[in-house]
Amino acid sequence: MSKETIRAFLEEMRKSYSSEIDAVSLPDGTDDFMAERIGENDIETLVFMLKLGYLMGLQTGFAAGRSGDDQPSGPDVPGPLQA
Repeated sequence: MSKETIRAFLEEMRKSYSSEIDAVSLPDGTDDFMAERIGENDIETLVFMLKLGYLMGLQTGFAAGRSGDDQPSGPDVPGPLQA
């Protein structure tokens, strides 16, 4: 995937979901922490945070999709973790 494709995707998401995103409150100090990570070129931490948010979104979506169904659950039951 190219940088331009990623940029276009993020811009589209910003246009489509700006009010929902703006309503999210992050802990105090998050902006300062992010600025420090960027200033120190700490790409590893920034990518970890991105992956963590992505994984949490997948889990939330999967759980929402499964709520109320009659399918078996448990650690041995595979689930569709698709973005």
